[in-house]
Amino acid sequence: MKSEITLHLRQFPILARNHNTGKEEAVTLTLTKAQLQAASLVGQSSKELIERLCDRQGYTVLATGKPSKLAVTVDLDKLVEQQEERDKWNYLYGGGAE
Repeated sequence: MKSEITLHLRQFPILARNHNTGKEEAVTLTLTKAQLQAASLVGQSSKELIERLCDRQGYTVLATGKPSKLAVTVDLDKLVEQQEERDKWNYLYGGGAE
C-alpha cells in the first residue's frame, strides 16, 4: 500500500540583509500553503510572516518577489526507510553507541 502525501508549497525569492555580515543576499523561503493560511487566520499577512521567519534566521527583508507555486509528493514509506538507515548508521558509526 502506497503512503504518499502532497505538499502545496510557495517558494518566495527574497532580497535580505544578513545581520551577521551586513551584506545583502538573495535567499529563498519555502512555505506550505497551510502555513500561509494559518497566518491569515490570525490576521497576519504573508509579508509579515516572511519578515518574522527571516528575522529568526538572522535576516532583515528588503524585498520579496512573487512566489512560485509547487506541489511536492512525498512517499512516506520510503522516507521512513531512509530515516531508519540514517539512524542505524549514526548509532553504529556516529557515536550513538557510546
